[in-house]
Amino acid sequence: MEAKPKFKNFELPPKILTQLYELTGGAESYKGFIIAYCNEEGTPVVYTNCESQITESGLIKSLENYLEEYTQNSYEVGQESE
Repeated sequence: MEAKPKFKNFELPPKILTQLYELTGGAESYKGFIIAYCNEEGTPVVYTNCESQITESGLIKSLENYLEEYTQNSYEVGQESE
């Protein structure tokens, strides 16, 4: 008999996502966000909400730059320990 999970799968409440979106900028600004996390099963979950395609493209590019820098720094640290 399978054990029944203690908790249901976590999902960010829509109200929180709406509030986060509203907090990212004023009425005449480039609002938007991208959030990534892993659920309890280890599955990546990504939420995105952007006012425009330009804002979303800018956020994606910023994430690409961050990940590239993070990967390079992690690789360099790993090499030093050898």
